Amino acid sequence: MTATTQRWLIVLAVLVYAIAFQGTRGLYSPDEGRYTNVALNMLDSGDWLRPMLHREVEHWAKPPLTYWSVAASVAVFGRSELAARLPGALAFAGTILLMMRLGRRFVPSQPWLPALTYATFAFPPLAANLVTTDTLLTLWETLQAAAFVALWYAATPRDERRARLVLWLAAGLAFMTKGPPGLLMLGASALFAFLTARGAGLRRLVAWDALLVFLVVGGTWYAVVALREPGVLRYFLVEEVVNRVASDKMHRNAEWYGALKVYVPTVVFGMLPWLPLLVGTWWRGRGTLMRDLRTDADTRLLACWLLPIVVFMLARSRLPLYLLPLFVPLAIIAARALAPLDLRRVGTRIAIAAWCVFLVLARAAPAFFDVPVDDRALAAALMKELPARPDEVAFVESDPRYGLRFYLGAEIERLELPGDAPNSHAQDIASEMSEHEGCRVLLVNAGSWPRLEEVLAGDTVTYKRLDDVRGYAVAAQGTPDCPAYGAL
Repeated sequence: MTATTQRWLIVLAVLVYAIAFQGTRGLYSPDEGRYTNVALNMLDSGDWLRPMLHREVEHWAKPPLTYWSVAASVAVFGRSELAARLPGALAFAGTILLMMRLGRRFVPSQPWLPALTYATFAFPPLAANLVTTDTLLTLWETLQAAAFVALWYAATPRDERRARLVLWLAAGLAFMTKGPPGLLMLGASALFAFLTARGAGLRRLVAWDALLVFLVVGGTWYAVVALREPGVLRYFLVEEVVNRVASDKMHRNAEWYGALKVYVPTVVFGMLPWLPLLVGTWWRGRGTLMRDLRTDADTRLLACWLLPIVVFMLARSRLPLYLLPLFVPLAIIAARALAPLDLRRVGTRIAIAAWCVFLVLARAAPAFFDVPVDDRALAAALMKELPARPDEVAFVESDPRYGLRFYLGAEIERLELPGDAPNSHAQDIASEMSEHEGCRVLLVNAGSWPRLEEVLAGDTVTYKRLDDVRGYAVAAQGTPDCPAYGAL
């Protein structure tokens, strides 16, 4: 077998490992439903610049690269769960392959070992089964890491320039995926450069052509939307940066102990099955850590790459997926501790293969359970009650299940009742009921039905209450442009 054939077989095996069973379960609310809904709105409207939850409600919470990738995948492969999750799966596969390149530097005796540890940590494969920004962000941050290593140890000025361009290209793509958090790897690498070579180290990172690449790739969309929507940049800075870091407005584990509650289990369980072996190895070498930080540049670089954990700990918005990019340096550290790993033992190979099969099957397992947040199950249950597909599904006083757009092809929106606190993502129910937009279905938490019924009666809206569906009271509105519902 030639080296080229062997490389292609590795790529194929990684792709199968990353993609298998990605389409088995339905989309889960809120995140998967929201991301796919925005992507479908872009695809259907042809407006790829404005993220929208509904044709009347914009959604600027994230830059658009994840939405673009999902929309492009659905456009090419059709509307399926596999197509929706394919960008994340490919990002996971790309990260594994980049880890092999990083392994050449950090574990030269077994350069494949960091890829193996990353691929078999519990957290990254399971995270790749979600429609989210974080798997794509991890790919770009891993590319930043690989490019920085190539830049720092470049043999010629030409190699250095090429690596610097890739570094800033990856930073631009990360910035287009999640904004400022995408630059944490670049910042950590810059800190290493400064600690190692002071100003000369920082100057190696910066050049006019590299900065131009970053501005074009990472800044063009921001500039365009800022001209079209003057308030967007303020929203990004205040809502998506300041409030996430300094306030509990997002209600994401902002308590003083929130970081411990979220991040300790993520690291402990996410590093299985290697964690027990690593704890023993690290304990035996505990006395050499400070010496290694002073004398070994690779150890110092890995420590710098882990420093973003401080940002995540201090920020008041905390979710497990925020740590996903940090599993890249953790995997390298694990590989360095495990090397040399003897794969000649049959038992070791069988154990690793069995664990990989378990992780792949774990993607399929949820499809066999009734999960409340499954939007596919909600769509199927709803269609059992309706004579025709709705053109619009409106959630009253409850968070919309945006994944219904994926399954029903209907517009999804939120309505507020008179006296509710203003919500930028909600519309007034009275004005909405007067609009003729085809077949409309109202969903409200079953306990809130009496209040909705009172409002509908006061506005003389023609409707038919159907059987409750998965905890929601369902009302089909009868309008002249929806004969199917008017006949109920």
